[in-house]
Amino acid sequence: MDTRPRETSMIAWSEAPTAIVTREPEAPATTRETPSGRLAWLFWALPAVVAAALGAWRLTVPALWADELATWGAVRLSWGQLRELTGNVDIVLAPYYAAMKAYASIAGTSTVALRLPAVLAMIGTTVLTTALGRRLGGPFAGLFAGLIFALLPVTSRYGQEARSYSFAMFAAALAVLLLIRLLERPTVLRAAAYAGALVLAGLSHPLSTMLMLVAHLIAVACRRSWRAVAYWVPAAVLGGLPALVLTALGTRQRGQLSWIKVLTVDLAQLIPERIFMSGAVAGIVLGLAVLGVRASTDAASLAAAGFAPILLLFAAGLVEPIWNARYVLIALPALAALAAAAAMRFGPRSTTVVVLLLALVGWPYQLSARGPAGHSEDSKMIAAVITPLYRPGDVAIFADTHPSIPWAARDIYERYLPSPRPPDVLRTEPQRTDGHFLATECPAAACLGTPARIWVIRVDYTTDPFADMAPAKRKLLTDHYKQVRRWQYTLLTITLLERRPEPRTTR
Repeated sequence: MDTRPRETSMIAWSEAPTAIVTREPEAPATTRETPSGRLAWLFWALPAVVAAALGAWRLTVPALWADELATWGAVRLSWGQLRELTGNVDIVLAPYYAAMKAYASIAGTSTVALRLPAVLAMIGTTVLTTALGRRLGGPFAGLFAGLIFALLPVTSRYGQEARSYSFAMFAAALAVLLLIRLLERPTVLRAAAYAGALVLAGLSHPLSTMLMLVAHLIAVACRRSWRAVAYWVPAAVLGGLPALVLTALGTRQRGQLSWIKVLTVDLAQLIPERIFMSGAVAGIVLGLAVLGVRASTDAASLAAAGFAPILLLFAAGLVEPIWNARYVLIALPALAALAAAAAMRFGPRSTTVVVLLLALVGWPYQLSARGPAGHSEDSKMIAAVITPLYRPGDVAIFADTHPSIPWAARDIYERYLPSPRPPDVLRTEPQRTDGHFLATECPAAACLGTPARIWVIRVDYTTDPFADMAPAKRKLLTDHYKQVRRWQYTLLTITLLERRPEPRTTR
């Protein structure tokens, strides 16, 4: 009769009479207090809560700036007008404008309504960054990756911007996560999910998506698996089609990027600060991200997603006027995950110190981004200046052009200056009419009349209120009007002109 014990907690008998296999005791599942147990939800929720709190904090204090005003102007158009407009300008933003127009028809065009989708997209990006960190180093690395990303000043800055950047970041984080899963075990379903993420990215920001695709190609090449290549190539081609088509159409509207300059040594030195809004924050995150690069498939994929878009656009910017830090924001989730994984090698306590240091160093920039001019334009000051001094009979006029944001002055006037206000006396057709982005004015300022006072509203810092005006318009104003007062704020200059006394005629 077999007298061996059937089971013990420490030893399992083998079939060989002299061999034993030791087994580690397990804690009861009901008492386990680990991130994979009762507290697992906290490791996901805490970064998302931080991102939500920072996204909602002082959401309406910064005035809408030029790009956000472009969104506001676009969503108020009819569908036909929007189609005509994007046929001439902003074709790459047509999907975003269409989605925001449909949303605004329900939510309205208040500052909260316009910025709320970006806040929600950035919360989602934070959750995805947490997932990327978990892939690299487990629950604690995921927690710290999400916190690092949420605490970056640039995260909440563009999480409060009524533009498509936060959606592009969300799509980029989702795409690299799905890429890692695809490379791990290629299947049709995983390839289809990855292609869907690319479609979302391409509709959000085509140029960023093209950079992302090159980065993913590098990751696939590092994997050295023909099976992975066989699944990735068709998914990348199909998923990248929207980005490719929109980019091709956008090349016909290159005039929109005429304000961008070719990178110089001086500009190149500012790149880290422009991306992260803080040179110190950039140094910490980039330094840790470099240390986080390893030979594993996951780390290689995140390294490509984090560094390749920046390096590619930098190289292109040296020869073509295309560099803009906003175009490489898609790299931030991957960089945050790499930084967290590197910090976790020193333990959770050291990583907590890193996170607190980032919060401390970034705090002044968090405050600055939430001031009235936190989005680079103090648009609300137009009412503070003109409304108390307005007199019946006053009129408003604008410059004819601007190097980068020629629409902004009239949009500020329309949105932030309440009635009664000086009429836009020279305008014959409003902005965004018949496919034209800018307003149409009567030739040579012929419809100006002889108002006693004129308010000149500009979005630059020039001391010449007549700069960038057509010669006939400029001559009419300089001959008959003199500057009596001037106010200057961030990307907003207001000048009050008064009519010169008519010269007396002698008999």
